[in-house]
Amino acid sequence: MNALVIYCHPNPKSFNAAILDVVKQELEQKGAKIKVKDLYAMNWNPVLSAADFQKFLAGEKPEDIAREQADVVWADVLVLISPIWWFSIPAMLKGYIDRVMSQGFAYEYTPTGPRGLLTGKRAAVITTSGADENTANQTGMMKALNTSFIHGTFTFCGFADAKHINCYAVPMVSDEERKQMLSAVREFIKNI
Repeated sequence: MNALVIYCHPNPKSFNAAILDVVKQELEQKGAKIKVKDLYAMNWNPVLSAADFQKFLAGEKPEDIAREQADVVWADVLVLISPIWWFSIPAMLKGYIDRVMSQGFAYEYTPTGPRGLLTGKRAAVITTSGADENTANQTGMMKALNTSFIHGTFTFCGFADAKHINCYAVPMVSDEERKQMLSAVREFIKNI
């Protein structure tokens, strides 16, 4: 199995970084070949620019996008690790999706509507939130995230499967509860 891990958090000492360590350990245990994309460390440019569009229209791809698309093609599974900010993913990760999952690569329009092109791939999305589970559900945050990000990206792009787990109230819980969350992430990765 080829696993592309897309990690998006600006703090290298965050709980998300601890999740990344667990994900890498579990993927290695499964014998997966792993590539990790740390979007902040890469200084990824999240802005889909007019120049990007001009290249797409000319049948070309910006070099950074072409490299990322080659890694998406290589991967059997994409593992995304990200906080939830303002009911959604950070701009850095959204910009990665905007630029990399482009028309003609990840999807196309047909006379019967859009068709995903990344068939057969799986996604495993791991998010963290400051909100507790009750608040996240009552406010509609989790439903919004699943509609706009999980379904709106992976199902739209033709992925065979997309699973999601969220670690709730991360800043407010005890270290023991965070350890339990890491155990849940470990199980989540074991089952992809």
